[in-house]
Amino acid sequence: MNIVLQQLRGSKAGSVITCLLVVLFLSPLAAVSQQNLDFNSKVVITLNDGTAITLYAQTEGAGPGARGGKNYYYVPTQAMLSKNPATQVPEFLFLKYVTEEREDQGGVSGALMHFLMQLGYTKDQLDELQGKLAAKMDGALVKGPVDLFAAEDANSFRITSGVVNREGGMVKSLVTSGKAPLQEGAKVAVATNLNKFGAQLLAKTFDKDLAITDLSCDFFYKYYVKVNGLKAKIIVDYEKMSQVIKQDKVTAEYRRVESKDAVQESQSWNELHSVYDKMVEKNAIIIQIDQGIPNATTEKLTELFFQLFMDKFAKPADDRPQAAPPTEKEKEYLPGKKDAYGYYLDVKRIENSVRKKRETIMMNYNYMLGMPVAFSQNLKTWYNSVRDNKSCIASVNLNDPFFKHLDMRFVLDLEAKEMFDQEVNYVTVNVRKKRNSGNDFMDRVTIDKKFVAEKGITAAMTYAAGEDNNPDMYQYKVQWSLRGGNVFPPEPVWEKGQMEAVTLKPPVVPRTIEFEVDLDKLKAANISRATLQIRYKKYNEEIEENINVSPAKAESLVSKMLFMDRDTRGYVYRLVFNHTTEGKLALPWSAKINDNYVYAVIPDGLTDKTSDVFMKAIDAAKTIATPGPGGKITVDKVLDSFKEVLGVINN
Repeated sequence: MNIVLQQLRGSKAGSVITCLLVVLFLSPLAAVSQQNLDFNSKVVITLNDGTAITLYAQTEGAGPGARGGKNYYYVPTQAMLSKNPATQVPEFLFLKYVTEEREDQGGVSGALMHFLMQLGYTKDQLDELQGKLAAKMDGALVKGPVDLFAAEDANSFRITSGVVNREGGMVKSLVTSGKAPLQEGAKVAVATNLNKFGAQLLAKTFDKDLAITDLSCDFFYKYYVKVNGLKAKIIVDYEKMSQVIKQDKVTAEYRRVESKDAVQESQSWNELHSVYDKMVEKNAIIIQIDQGIPNATTEKLTELFFQLFMDKFAKPADDRPQAAPPTEKEKEYLPGKKDAYGYYLDVKRIENSVRKKRETIMMNYNYMLGMPVAFSQNLKTWYNSVRDNKSCIASVNLNDPFFKHLDMRFVLDLEAKEMFDQEVNYVTVNVRKKRNSGNDFMDRVTIDKKFVAEKGITAAMTYAAGEDNNPDMYQYKVQWSLRGGNVFPPEPVWEKGQMEAVTLKPPVVPRTIEFEVDLDKLKAANISRATLQIRYKKYNEEIEENINVSPAKAESLVSKMLFMDRDTRGYVYRLVFNHTTEGKLALPWSAKINDNYVYAVIPDGLTDKTSDVFMKAIDAAKTIATPGPGGKITVDKVLDSFKEVLGVINN
């Protein structure tokens, strides 16, 4: 469903409801949310400790008459240190270490910091929330948290620190779980190995007399609420929308472009509102509302359409804008906004839609609205609870080489963790440590979905240095077990290990390819099906995948996740059309680099059966190869012609 907004004028003079046209494609994520939370039922409860919690009621009934019921779900905007279930000790470690030898003599010094966090509120907070909600809404019950989803086009978990970052020169290694947990009780991990300067500087910020410490954790999420009872006809002028963006690009009022595709400056919440207002002013969007949201106020309508705009055309930024603190209204409408980053305007998505020129959309009643939520939490709020706990804060002098035990850590890359059940069965790591005397150390570990669920993403092995001349030197080799009974690499080789940690990265990475067509144009060109034919490298083999769109199914946008070799920058594609009378028509191959969106452009000559374009398309379709098992291509390969563009590496 697509949605657009315009300026709405009420019956009273001067009463103007400012709304913005937005293109909204119902996310697949929304379909899996079973809570059906009512947009109009939002309640904000402030606890005695100052924590503001936003709740929504579960929808009861159906159609225009649906309303929020008595069951409420809250938006989690608080993180805390997780605790060991058996001992209730906070899962936090700050371990300073030093050796008798100076570093130029082979010694080491620094600090390890490792902690785990989880979303949620304490039992006391939830009890207070239930009491205050029931006092405000008779019979209301707090049922639990809203269903959370990772923010699109952005990392959902980030570290903000002047010391703990890879560019500052004070970190030997930094590993995080990569993405924030989506359920209460699930954990996110941070681990870093600091050099002696980073260890001292970070430890100084832990002092009681300082307001905060130099480490904050940033979380980015999305949740969905249902909007009932809105029926409208919307006209979208994509060319006018693009013109508004181009004007901003020239004046650099809202963004600055320093490379072809990269936006280097973010916008604040208020600046995006300015973009919103300018598009309305230029009549890029027209909306005719036949039936409004029951009992909706002007503010709720404004919030609704602006949230749609943010959901579709903005994504969280990794640089904070130079802007005034958010107003109380901003804090209410965007949970967690008071601590949020700025936002990037997704100019590319708007410009890609210009080919459509104008579009009329019918919008009827219920749809799911994505609501962004972002918040930050400083380490100081957790550190004070573990400051005097020797299980959490300690130091060690590594002064006896014979009794030294060395840990080897293998950290599973986040992408590999998410690929279990889809592409990866497990990964096996073999380790050997050759000693000057005695038996060599040999061990192995297998990490699968069960291992991750029970022990996390890190596997560790420990061995005694003894009298070995090079106790820090060891070797390892990795082999991945893949779906279909395959292993990669077939013959793994030994590699030199690192004492800090070894990151286990799968040979392939997931890419979700989106394919969009104009169904009316397909019908007008007598095309019954459009196929996006993709060629890409997977385990150093050329693989073909096809994504089909048919007017008969009334789906203009489809997507599919593919797994491509990590060492390639893109893929090759072509469009194949099924003509109702002439059969298949195949267009030439083209390359896509770091872009997962393809729009089906029908060449002008393809509607003329006598044109050169049409005849070449018929001839090209005659040589379409049939892939082997798993999509493997053995004849009519095309990737070798695009080596320089895609960066394909042949082993």
